[in-house]
Amino acid sequence: DFLGGFFLSGCPDLDRWMEGERTRFRELAAGAAWGLAHHNLAAGRIIDGERMGQRALSHVCTDESEARRFIGALAEAGDRAAAVRFSERFEQELWDTLELQPSAETRGLVERIRSPTSPGSSPLRRERLPAHGEVGLAAVQGVPATALPEGRGAAPASVRTRFRVRGRLWVTLLAVVGTVTFVAIWPYGPRPADHHAPPVIAVLPFSVQGEGLGMWREGMVSLLSTDMNGVGGLRTIDNRTVLARWNEQVPEGGEADRETALEVAQATGARYALLGSAVAIGSEVRLSADIFDTEGGTQMGAVQVEGSPDSVLALVDRLAVQSLVVVLGQEASGLPPIDLASVTTASVPALTAWLEAEALFRRGDFEAAIPMYERAVAADSTFALAFYGLGNAYGWSEGDLASRTLEAFEQAMRRVDRLPPRKAALVRAVHAWLHWALQEADELRRRLVRAYPDNAEAWFLLGDLYHDRGVWFPVSLEEAQRCFTRAVELDPEFALYRVHAIDLAFTIDPDSARAARLIEDYKRLASADALHTRRLELGFDLAFGDQEHRDRALASLDTVNLQLLRYLPVSPPLSHPRFWPQFEAVHLAQERRGLALPRRTRTLFHGAAMGRGYLGKALEYLDRPQATTYDRVCQPVYAHIDGFPVPADRLEEAVAVLSQIDSTSNLNLLNLAYCAAFLAAAQGRWAEHARAVEVGRREVDA
Repeated sequence: DFLGGFFLSGCPDLDRWMEGERTRFRELAAGAAWGLAHHNLAAGRIIDGERMGQRALSHVCTDESEARRFIGALAEAGDRAAAVRFSERFEQELWDTLELQPSAETRGLVERIRSPTSPGSSPLRRERLPAHGEVGLAAVQGVPATALPEGRGAAPASVRTRFRVRGRLWVTLLAVVGTVTFVAIWPYGPRPADHHAPPVIAVLPFSVQGEGLGMWREGMVSLLSTDMNGVGGLRTIDNRTVLARWNEQVPEGGEADRETALEVAQATGARYALLGSAVAIGSEVRLSADIFDTEGGTQMGAVQVEGSPDSVLALVDRLAVQSLVVVLGQEASGLPPIDLASVTTASVPALTAWLEAEALFRRGDFEAAIPMYERAVAADSTFALAFYGLGNAYGWSEGDLASRTLEAFEQAMRRVDRLPPRKAALVRAVHAWLHWALQEADELRRRLVRAYPDNAEAWFLLGDLYHDRGVWFPVSLEEAQRCFTRAVELDPEFALYRVHAIDLAFTIDPDSARAARLIEDYKRLASADALHTRRLELGFDLAFGDQEHRDRALASLDTVNLQLLRYLPVSPPLSHPRFWPQFEAVHLAQERRGLALPRRTRTLFHGAAMGRGYLGKALEYLDRPQATTYDRVCQPVYAHIDGFPVPADRLEEAVAVLSQIDSTSNLNLLNLAYCAAFLAAAQGRWAEHARAVEVGRREVDA
């Protein structure tokens, strides 16, 4: 990209100009690639032609007419398999970039290619090389290209804008396992080739009139989406995605006219929209809903129920059934039983507390959400949805609540059969991750994003798995970044979905401009006083600040909030070798202030000292009273094996200690045996090596 990686804060005009230039150059590059693609096909070089066509798509995939012409040209050249393959690549690119499917004209062309009318006939019509390709070919061959006629080869402004946003993503590729490629393993996006996908509906926030009905505005989105999802093949858009799109177009607490509401529904990818209202009528409440087809804006039907607010679940069930009858065109008797209480709670106080907690959680106010979730599970100890929400709130909060997080998720898992399918899948995916069942966690999360492509949480969970446990998978951090990007697109107001993208700007090829931009985006959404916001600012000064800012940040480590200091080395991460002096300073400050950390000696030995080649300083850390036997004995062994000139007396001490491992009572016995085997092999002492291996075997068996 033009000026890729360059960023100046506070210069929106410059930013817009750079993006315009990037788009212009991408379109010129795409035109050149299309030209070469057709040139290669004309010369009989089909493989080269297909490759150049794919390169054109990688630059700009929004020119469907050009893609369609090239698909037809591949088939006319005699390679129908290549034409189908290219069409599938185009479909995926179009969906990944714009969440659009190809037009009926393109789909019809591909179907004719797949099923020709007769063995000897061609159902295709050769089309002339378009102006876009001609301009590109002229540019490649060195001929001055005339200006493209206005409007030719360019996507509409709204499409170009969305494409530019994606083009600004800064993706760093770190392949952690061999040569497995992204194309081979990326099955997570929705498959646009499936033209028989289930109908999708968006339940929009209700308009409310009457005292005490405020929570129904967003609450009905959660309840109806939960109640209707999966019934008769209907899929509901995730409530957080709906509310994120709504908040982009409707002021907080405001109402939307029909046109705006349908635009919101279309933005979520829904085919149908449910626009509802809740009105207090004396001691009762009336729920009404109008169902629309978002493509044509036509009203399909209107439904209404009325009853006591104390029977809210039964009212929602009745409204859901009537809405399903309208959308699916079925009789109510043909629908499966619908019972919202069976997947939520029969307790109105528990339901009320949960809805309030969910609203607070969506706004990122986890500290306020926690007591409301706790109130919900206190009112109904079988409320699995509330336990799941509580686990998430504990996990995102600033407090040290790891044990509570695990317990809340365990409670949800014990009641997973009471959850609606979408939430049950989320709970199982989180539970597998927490218990290191990583292959299962990967499979569950990939299924989630396939089944619910509009669920931001599912995309974040998949990215989180690859970010935190990526070394166990044949994936790269590019895949994790794509997942985080998708989560942010679906729920752009949830600040913490942006956290790992910031982490990557610190850890892989540190980029101060990118980190600054991402932190500014985060701060616009999060509280300026939140601990994580302050950690990001302090971490940025430590990592990227000039000498004055860095010195000030280092001096503050002895006085900053302990919770802030506790997670500073990892959020944002200071583990890149470039930041090891700051990493060391933070760990020593934690130690001075009494913050316990398992394996701190090992962390300081490897990250802060050995990583910089400071063997003497590293060994000094092993002589401190905080060092364990394992660290004192084995770290010099590993340093020796890595080629460092470890003093002979250190290795002799290690030999003496490790020779006694079979009679040592030590929780690190297996690690000591591992270390002893390494040292014995390095020194050619094979009898000791065999004994260490045997000790290790016994320990594993035990």
